[in-house]
Amino acid sequence: MNNDTIHSKMIVIVNLFNKKLINDASFYKKVILVDDNDKKKAKIKAKDIKSLSFTNLFDNKMTYVNDGNQLQILVYNGKIKWYKSISQNIMDGSISYHDYLVNESGTVFPLGLFNHRKNQLSKAIANHPELLKEIEDQRMDNIDLLDILTRYNDSKN
Repeated sequence: MNNDTIHSKMIVIVNLFNKKLINDASFYKKVILVDDNDKKKAKIKAKDIKSLSFTNLFDNKMTYVNDGNQLQILVYNGKIKWYKSISQNIMDGSISYHDYLVNESGTVFPLGLFNHRKNQLSKAIANHPELLKEIEDQRMDNIDLLDILTRYNDSKN
């Protein structure tokens, strides 16, 4: 949180069936760093981490940012930011993700079961009528949402 940068290896848990899938439970609350010899370990609590960036095993850049006491995924960083907060079931250890958007003024637009993506995105970009028309014609999966956010970010308004 004090703007230090650490370049290190970290210990992660991978999926039992697909060794390229990294389990977010490995580090969303605490990161375990190891030296080059895999001998010394250091634990850093998520509340002390401003952001965590790495390239995953699918060669995609991942960014996690501080959300108080844990890390959350920063899916898109623009005029409107798209986050995925992470929660873990204490009974079985399963991970759940909860998407939300945050506009330039800090207003939060939760995306989920009772907050349909089209409705929330329409509220978030209400000052762009040309994009509002396109939202109605989309299914609004992750690719459609990312497309609209990118075009909103590239617009002049």
